[in-house]
Amino acid sequence: MRMLRLGCLGIGVLLASHAWADGCQLKDYGTLPVEMVGGQATTMVKINGSDTRFILDTGAFFNTMSHANASSLGLKLRPAPFGFRINGIGGSAGVQFTQVKDFGILGTTLHDIAFIVGGTDTGHGLLGANLLDLVDLEIDLAQGKLTLFKAEHCDKSSLAYWSKDGKYNVADIMSADNQNDRRTFLNVTINGKQVRAVLDSGAYATLLSRRAAERVGIDLNTPEVRAGRSFGIGAKSVKTWTVRIDSFSVGTETIQHSQMQVIDGNIGGGETDMLLGVDFLLAHHMFIANSKKKAYFTYNGGRVFTLAEAPSDNDKPGAGVAADDNGAAPTSAPDYALRGEAYLSRGEPKAAETDLDEAIRMAPDQAVYYVARARARAADKQPDAALADLDKSLSLDPKNVDALLLRAELRFVHKDRTGATADVTAAGALAPAGSTQARSIAGLYIRLDQPAAALPILDDWIRLHGDDAMLGLALNQRCWARSLSNQMLDDALKDCRKAIRRDGEKPVYLDSLGMVQLRLGHYPESIKAYEQALAQTPHSAWSRYGLGLAKIRSGQTDAGDADLVAARALDPDIEARAAKYGLTAAGP
Repeated sequence: MRMLRLGCLGIGVLLASHAWADGCQLKDYGTLPVEMVGGQATTMVKINGSDTRFILDTGAFFNTMSHANASSLGLKLRPAPFGFRINGIGGSAGVQFTQVKDFGILGTTLHDIAFIVGGTDTGHGLLGANLLDLVDLEIDLAQGKLTLFKAEHCDKSSLAYWSKDGKYNVADIMSADNQNDRRTFLNVTINGKQVRAVLDSGAYATLLSRRAAERVGIDLNTPEVRAGRSFGIGAKSVKTWTVRIDSFSVGTETIQHSQMQVIDGNIGGGETDMLLGVDFLLAHHMFIANSKKKAYFTYNGGRVFTLAEAPSDNDKPGAGVAADDNGAAPTSAPDYALRGEAYLSRGEPKAAETDLDEAIRMAPDQAVYYVARARARAADKQPDAALADLDKSLSLDPKNVDALLLRAELRFVHKDRTGATADVTAAGALAPAGSTQARSIAGLYIRLDQPAAALPILDDWIRLHGDDAMLGLALNQRCWARSLSNQMLDDALKDCRKAIRRDGEKPVYLDSLGMVQLRLGHYPESIKAYEQALAQTPHSAWSRYGLGLAKIRSGQTDAGDADLVAARALDPDIEARAAKYGLTAAGP
């Protein structure tokens, strides 16, 4: 397997501003502009001449993309060595390999660059640590930059060169278990006990494994703990808990009384306890000095952990470590836009809107700035203003699929079904088959009462995602769409059963199973599925209505009528919606 070697770039330029009196010098290989898109740190590279967005993922040991990414890019796949799999949150996944003939990055073109193909589809491919951590790197996501450096004669120098007042933190970089693993590992102390963390710009939030949480004395069964689910590169979604922590320290920085997420299962095959995610990176300006095995960082201000309730005096470094006030203020529209998107990713939509206002004032013809501000305004509960921004964006760039899908969502919420349908149709003509955008389109078609239109889209997605954590949800979507449209019912039944085998008896899966059994005339089985769904979600109008129909058709008229009355009380429109599909008490 060929590894990417930055030494062949030949573009190192000595930066005079990064030279020290003791002879320490930094050579700059170039800066990747970073855009926070959907909470992901992304950059643009060229794949065989085409501009392509990739996620910057310091937590991935190797460059990776999904089967859908490879298919849309026209890349040929070859088998991985027998037994080769990738491990991560949600378990392991089988993979293949591909090579990119021409890979454009940092102003140069590299050739025959290898990528792992497989795992859960994150929407974009991943640039991993084999590229990003090959030399030293400066990570300044809040300012939209990631720069690669080579340090020379800097053994005795601090590389927090931007910190003019000398207030910075430092942490030792720990050795990886595998000498070919270039990821950044740090020791972290939580509630006075040490855990092993990896710096992971691909993780949407900082995560602690359940085993490590229990080891440091965190009780997951207290009333204040909030449960949920998440996913990683593995094939299954996993349970999560949002918990309070008394203290968190990495190197010389300490945070008191904050919150973070605990995730069920192992991280990195159990060799790692914690992911320091993109939230931590957005809150800090960091220099990863692989040449010195040191990490230097300063605090940017604001929220450190995404899942903390709000930015506060507790959720920030302790006394003695000032916020980084030495970063240059934005001077151009792209700078304001990048910082605005960073604010939005940190859960600060008002600050994001302020910066995006300035970006738009300086460059009013840039469609992407209006999309970013629309996201900020939607997050700040300004749907009308968000719609106005999306209208403007699409007048400038009618083929922006993300803008079309966001406007479709907002129009649907505003009960503008005609407008939402027009946007979904336009997006469907543009989104690559099997993409994450395509699955969103399928979901919107179902919500717009056009399930038959969703089926070919879901067929393509499922075909390309056999090892994806979202596969169970997609199988359930297809089961539901087939049962609503009353076609391929035997295949629908297989989809529902496969989804349940993968992910367990989720109420939404049981609801779909009840519907397809109802369509098939298997009334006892339908009643059982609906009753199991309602035991978990008793206020589901669809499940209650379907249960009523199944009871009526099995001869339990009075009990069925009572369920229909209860369903109408939960949702006055349920009968009209069900009637569109022939689902009535007098139906077949």
